[in-house]
Amino acid sequence: MRETADEPKREAGPAAPPPRKRRGLRLSMFPTMLTLGNLVCGVLAISYVADASALFAVNETVKAAGLIVDAGWLVLLGMVFDALDGRVARLTRSTTNFGGALDSLSDLVTFGVAPALIAKTIAERTLGAPNARMAFVTAAFFAVCAALRLARYNAEHEEPDQAVQHFNGLPTPGAAGVIAGLAIAHDSLLRHWPLDERGRVIAGGVLLYVLAIGLGLAMVSRVPYIHFANRYLSGRRPIGSIALLVLVVVLVLQFEFAYVAAGGFLAYAISGPIGVIPRLVRGKREEVVPELFE
Repeated sequence: MRETADEPKREAGPAAPPPRKRRGLRLSMFPTMLTLGNLVCGVLAISYVADASALFAVNETVKAAGLIVDAGWLVLLGMVFDALDGRVARLTRSTTNFGGALDSLSDLVTFGVAPALIAKTIAERTLGAPNARMAFVTAAFFAVCAALRLARYNAEHEEPDQAVQHFNGLPTPGAAGVIAGLAIAHDSLLRHWPLDERGRVIAGGVLLYVLAIGLGLAMVSRVPYIHFANRYLSGRRPIGSIALLVLVVVLVLQFEFAYVAAGGFLAYAISGPIGVIPRLVRGKREEVVPELFE
C-alpha cells in the first residue's frame, strides 16, 4: 500500500515545468521577430526601388526620388532591428544556430541586395550614368561581397552569442549605411548643388561606382574595424563614450540627419584603412590582424 500511495506523488512532480518551457519559448520568439523585422525592411526597400524605377521611366522623378529616400530609411531601420535581435537573444538566453543563420540571411537582403539596387538606381536614373552594364556589374559585385563577408563571419564565429571587439573586414551594415545615407541625402544634395549633364555622368559613372566597389572590397578584406557597440556601449560608460554620444547629438541638431548619417558611415568605412596604413608604414605588422597578410 505504501508503494501505491507513493507513486502518484512521484508522477505529480514533473507536471510543473511545462509553463516555464512555454514561457521560454515565448521569450525566444522576440529575437526571431526582430530578425524578421530586419528582413521585412530589406524586402520593402527593394520594393520601393523597383517602384522608383517604374516612376523614373514615366518621368515621375519627384515621386521616384522620394521612394529612393524611403528605401534608404528602411535600410537604416533594418540596422536597428539587427542591433536589437542579438542583444535580446542574449538577454533571454535564446541564442541558437538557427537564429544566427536567419540573421545572416536577413542581413544579405537588407545590407547586401537592397543597397546594391539602390546604388544602381541612383547611378542610372538620378545621375544618368550611360553604362547600364557597368551599373549592373557594380551592384552585383557589392551584393556578392556582402554574401562572402557574411559567410566568412559565420564560419569564423561558430558560437552565435560570441562577442567580438573588432571585425575583420567592413561589416555589411557599415557598407550598407554608406549607400543608405547617400540615398537619403542625394535628393537634397542635388537641390543644393545642381550638376550639369557632364557632372551627373561623372558622379554616377565614376564616383558612385568607385564607392560601391571600394565598399565591396572593404567587406571581403581583413582590415580590422572596431565593433562600436561592444567596444563603447557595453559595460560601464567611460567619459569618452559619453562625449562621443553628445557630439553625435550636436551634429544631428546642427545639420540634417541624412548628412550626418552619410558622413558617419563613410568615416567608419575609411577608418579601417586609415588605421592600418600608418602601422604598415612604421613596419609594425604585428599590430595588425595577422590574416591580413596571408
